Amino acid sequence: MVDRRTAKTKRAIKNAFLDILKVKSINKITISELSEKADIGRGTFYLHYHDLYDVYESVERDLYAELVEMFDEFSPYVTSENLLALTNEVTAYIDKKRELFLLLMDVHENILNKIKEIFNEKVLQDECYSEISEYEQLEALFIVAGTFGILEEWLRSGLDMPLEQVSKILHQLLMKFNLQ
Repeated sequence: MVDRRTAKTKRAIKNAFLDILKVKSINKITISELSEKADIGRGTFYLHYHDLYDVYESVERDLYAELVEMFDEFSPYVTSENLLALTNEVTAYIDKKRELFLLLMDVHENILNKIKEIFNEKVLQDECYSEISEYEQLEALFIVAGTFGILEEWLRSGLDMPLEQVSKILHQLLMKFNLQ
């Protein structure tokens, strides 16, 4: 268990990192600049992280963990209501963290591909997929890729529509595949 001071320090480092990342590329940020912005000493930074890329990876891991937690919480294959709830939750989460997603996508364009990989693993690990054909496995991968393709287009403002509409459309598309 992480104590509150450690959690607070790590949060300050991540927030300072993200603030600076809005105006500078990651390879232009210095540990001194980040430490000053986070109001910590350089030594304190190194107690928690090896370098700036370690901070970036920690921010990504947090994002992935929250998405996996959502997936696990809603068990999307149990009922269509669960699938709708997951779709609503993920689109709301992405909308709420739009700036963070876009910022991280500027640093590492494949962040959404990593999220797709995580969801692919979750889908194929689900017990209702344990005895399915190769075709059905590919269908599941197609569904995940399509869903994240739409979310990426919406995130990058290629689709100018409110989050409720995106969520509803995604749910309607997913229901066409009878994911129950």
